[in-house]
Amino acid sequence: MKKAKNRVLVFCFVLLSLFITSGCQNLFIPVNVPVVLRNNPTSNDPLPQQVSIQSYTMIAPGIVQDITNSGNNLILFTFGTFYNIDTYTIETMQLSSFVNSDKRPLSAFYDTFDTGIYYAEKLVDPLTGSIDTQIVWSDVNKNTTRIISLPEENVIQRFGIGDSGQVVYANNTSQIVKADSEGNRQIYKLLNNYNILAVDYINKEKVVVFMATDPQNEERTNLYYAKLDDASSELSSTLIADNVSSFDINDLNNQVVFVKNGGDSQTIRTWDTNATNSSSIADGSFGSVRFTPNGERIVFTQTTPNSDAQSKSIWIMDTSGKNPLQLTAPLSVNSEIICHPYKSMLFFSVEKSSNSINSTDDHTLSQTYQLTYKID
Repeated sequence: MKKAKNRVLVFCFVLLSLFITSGCQNLFIPVNVPVVLRNNPTSNDPLPQQVSIQSYTMIAPGIVQDITNSGNNLILFTFGTFYNIDTYTIETMQLSSFVNSDKRPLSAFYDTFDTGIYYAEKLVDPLTGSIDTQIVWSDVNKNTTRIISLPEENVIQRFGIGDSGQVVYANNTSQIVKADSEGNRQIYKLLNNYNILAVDYINKEKVVVFMATDPQNEERTNLYYAKLDDASSELSSTLIADNVSSFDINDLNNQVVFVKNGGDSQTIRTWDTNATNSSSIADGSFGSVRFTPNGERIVFTQTTPNSDAQSKSIWIMDTSGKNPLQLTAPLSVNSEIICHPYKSMLFFSVEKSSNSINSTDDHTLSQTYQLTYKID
């Protein structure tokens, strides 16, 4: 009995010591819950800036895709017996069905004026089994739906939104297409044949930025840009950086942020349309990266040492790379980090087991969170 009591005392002492040395943070962090960790785990010195989490809420099952320019509504995907595109109203916390189909949606974005949603969906030929992708537009009231891409096109999954309600996408013949929901189209042909994987559009400069397979090494992807010229249908592309895994653009500062791979680690780099070279602003092990809508900060995910390689914590920093602040514990994030257009608020989705989600759909394996933060 005495030995057992001593073992309990020793365990309590060790636990108390760990609690004190950890800076009084919770030692038992729930799995895949966005609990904030210490901002500076390598030093006890105070940072110039501190972040505090005001709230985090599980808002709906599904994988978040985009937010309206007004900041009122989200697009979510849920996959069950059918494939669903849902919309979520942030203020009323109401989830509504937008599209219910046997065609799997791959990505979706609101158009410039929040009047409709462009989405890419996968088509499978029942006879040959061949897979194609098409771009579709539906107005937010679900009164009108139009197929934007042509039947012979196999478009890429990730596309961009133009400044006047257009969609900017790439197809399987190295063409960049700028089209709107009324059927108007401008087609630009790249002089070099690329296997394009993602494309976006800087409106002010009329520049397309795209990620494509390296012509010399199919296992690597490079980042390029090309200036659209209304007087010419031919595009000459320029390399921004090789071996890139993620990128984002910001219209306010005409900048691109991206993750460049280099051996066992990555760097976050920025490039603007007037620069000849990109600038490195952070080193580490990164996943995704994107600007906040005001262009003042960068939100990124990175693998935390001693954690599961599939789990990434969410961070935020200045565009110069200064003041990196950790927003969440490591999570199985399976969506882009969606930033509210004018609030310090993030939306992201986490892969979870079906029995841990507040949903009657056993096939739903994702939960979307809303996280509000404050930087002092």
